[in-house]
Amino acid sequence: MKNVLLPAAIFCLSCGSVLAEEKPNIVVILADDLGAESLGCYGGTTYKDLGPAKTPNLDAMAKAGMRFTHCFATPVCSPARSELLTGKYNFRTGFIDIAGRSGATSSLDAQAHPTIAARLKAAGYVTAVAGKWHLGPPDSMKEIPKTSDADTEYPHPRECGFDRQCILGGAHLNIYGEPKPGIYTPDIMQKWVLNFLESRKGKEEPFFLYYPSPIPHDPFLPTPLNPDGPRVDKRGDNKNYPYLVEYLDRQVGEVVKKLAELGLSEKTIVLFTADNGTNKKISTVMSDGRIIPGGKGSLLDTGSWVPLLAEWPAKIQAGSLNNNLVDFSDILPTCLDLAGAPSPEGIDGVSFAPQLLGKPGTAREWVHTLFADKYFVRDSKWKLRESGVLSDVTKAPYEETPILPRDDTPESKAARTRLQGILDKLHEKNPQ
Repeated sequence: MKNVLLPAAIFCLSCGSVLAEEKPNIVVILADDLGAESLGCYGGTTYKDLGPAKTPNLDAMAKAGMRFTHCFATPVCSPARSELLTGKYNFRTGFIDIAGRSGATSSLDAQAHPTIAARLKAAGYVTAVAGKWHLGPPDSMKEIPKTSDADTEYPHPRECGFDRQCILGGAHLNIYGEPKPGIYTPDIMQKWVLNFLESRKGKEEPFFLYYPSPIPHDPFLPTPLNPDGPRVDKRGDNKNYPYLVEYLDRQVGEVVKKLAELGLSEKTIVLFTADNGTNKKISTVMSDGRIIPGGKGSLLDTGSWVPLLAEWPAKIQAGSLNNNLVDFSDILPTCLDLAGAPSPEGIDGVSFAPQLLGKPGTAREWVHTLFADKYFVRDSKWKLRESGVLSDVTKAPYEETPILPRDDTPESKAARTRLQGILDKLHEKNPQ
């Protein structure tokens, strides 16, 4: 496996270079509540007391493309989705928590914070979204797609730049219908996605597809893979979790296969990631025998450490490993960079597009994560919380070791000062 670890460069907010001869199609698949440890390619083998981790298609993506080892989202969903789509840290867009909760905004302001879709649409892309929106209207838990043959018609995704849509607001599995093909809501959305890809065959315009899957978020109910699985109550049963991950993995495999069947693989980059860490009810046994508990909602690394895989047969060297830091604000400038469009001022993201293509680029020196009134900044060795607690994270996600000021070494003292300066600058105008 090729190890891609580029040296840190001066932190910049915009690259804007054209990295490809023609604009590639871009597919971003976002899982719901899936920490990196849950995948085989990150070392996950078994979900403790539940069953094996079956992610052959995602593992194949890692082998065929690039796997990132240090990608950080946020501890819960809406904040991560806002960062991904806008390139701005979630406190700037108002999504300090799940939409409408704990003082968070209830809807993304598309005018103040233009999305990837809006910017790529301006660059000539056809844009589409399928899956769980969770950034504003529709907000009814009952508003779910009924068919894969027709688009939903909600104004908000359209305002955010999406030409086509098949979305639900923030609904969970307990209202997704029977776990049967053609009825199960995730299956309806998957078929819509495959139909959308079919519609792009032979078309000149490139496309951007954002696919925020609603699984494996709880409640852990049976899937079409195990329709007779256990149902303890409306919250489901943890024993269904392995099937949810396997079902998600199969859906990703179907998308990759469909691109190949349509002759679109060579001009399409597929990114796979997740919005936050794994549900705390789930623990994963790793290949070395150690156990990683799910960390969703936590400011530990396991709350925001997520998978990031990139496959593009024409451009990305198979088996590449990228150990650089990435956070969710980086996805927007990366997509714009790949499309040959300039990144705007006022965003927080750093494009990792050059690294995907094996070229020198800007390596991010730190990442930032915020949830409600708690946050941290983290580099490759140290994490500093808003409370002033500094931790050594060289052994994360297994262990994070707090260092008290009285126990500082010259290295930890310098790290404390450096990271505090970053936090002070980031949050000088933060109402939190």
